[in-house]
Amino acid sequence: MALRATHVTQLQEEKGLNLDLDSLAELRAPVMERVQGVLAARLGLGANVQQMLALRKSLGKPGAPFAGLGFFKWNPELEAEVPDSQVSAGKGAEFEIGPCIAERKVREFERCADCDADSIYFWGLQPIFSADDRAIGVEILVRAKNGADAAPFEDVQALMDPTAPHAIRTVYARWKGTEVVDWPLRLLKAHPVLQRLDFICVNLRPMDLSPESLVFQEVVNRLWALTDNDRMLLLRTVCIEVTEDQEHPHDIGASLRVWQELGFRCAFDDAMSELVLDALGKRQRTSESAAHFHTTVALAPLLTHFWLVKVDMDWAGHMLFLSHPCLGKQGAPRRAEVLRRVRDEGLVYVAQGPSGLRNTNVRHAQLLTEFAAWARQVILRRKHICIELTVRRDDENCMVALEGLQELGVDILGTHASHFCFQGGLTGPKAFDPQQLAAHVMVSPCDFAPVGIDDVHS
Repeated sequence: MALRATHVTQLQEEKGLNLDLDSLAELRAPVMERVQGVLAARLGLGANVQQMLALRKSLGKPGAPFAGLGFFKWNPELEAEVPDSQVSAGKGAEFEIGPCIAERKVREFERCADCDADSIYFWGLQPIFSADDRAIGVEILVRAKNGADAAPFEDVQALMDPTAPHAIRTVYARWKGTEVVDWPLRLLKAHPVLQRLDFICVNLRPMDLSPESLVFQEVVNRLWALTDNDRMLLLRTVCIEVTEDQEHPHDIGASLRVWQELGFRCAFDDAMSELVLDALGKRQRTSESAAHFHTTVALAPLLTHFWLVKVDMDWAGHMLFLSHPCLGKQGAPRRAEVLRRVRDEGLVYVAQGPSGLRNTNVRHAQLLTEFAAWARQVILRRKHICIELTVRRDDENCMVALEGLQELGVDILGTHASHFCFQGGLTGPKAFDPQQLAAHVMVSPCDFAPVGIDDVHS
């Protein structure tokens, strides 16, 4: 018995998953050519970049090719951009989808909420890594079957619009209820090895948190319909991640307490300092992005409610570690130029356009000092920080920040490593099917059973 108890303790100290990262990197996102008989491209969800960009141009809607285009209206004039050999032009094309793209997309979200594998939309898991490259958590991300490792952002925006008709808001609540309760529980039970994860993050907007919201009511109904064992498994793993794209209601603190009373942990998504927000011009909504409300100032009075705070990729990648993915890989010209400017001038330059750089007129030393002071306060409160970027010692851009922060009392990959985790980079923007993730766990002889989650993050 003593040997068994010792072995269990060892297992509990070895939480997390060692993943076969090389094999995971080779996996490709799925492609669905037709959605219930309709060409996916005609719904703005095609797999061809040029075709999707041409459709955007015709609609006068600039943006990322795979963002979904939202609930736009089809008309026969778009036939030239997305021809379909199985449907004649003009009347045939109009009859096939007509003005009902919104209805068709809402129906696909309903199918997703029913865990129907035939939906064009699906949920995937994006790994979150510890400093020693173990996957200790995941974030649930929505994807479309268009071959892209990107969210159908505009479609989700249209579905979660608080001013949408009640019928659409009801579908959104059902969809979120499945994402928070049914789908995570299903994957944890189907793939017990994933129970070794410390947490599974699910995104909710600030307004979703209110006990008066349809989302909250849907989650509570589903939660209390579970058996005690299933509810315990779900609550020890699922974490509610509050998104940054909506201004906080005045009573958000009370709403967070209600979710905590249900048993959920909460995370603060995409934190960014006021200085960085101004330097990157993210205070106002633009054609490319939503307004950003999650500042460190907004977080301060609410920090007690969160066990995890995520550092926005733009804060980490552009301003701190000088290694934002848009700059290219190590050795890329823009990446090298950003590093040279910091070394020679002390100033941070960020990407502008496809190949240019823009001087933010902010000193890198000032940014490191600001981040270190903030991080020390978070650590002192026994909270954890997720940097939405992969930070490596063998990356000379990252090392400038790592060494600077260490001098300021924050040792991210050393003394304070237990307080930090990292999302992206090692697997890029990919979000994996649970079966794929479970199949690529490199299992050691002692990994024969799921492990419980202790209160290290409380």
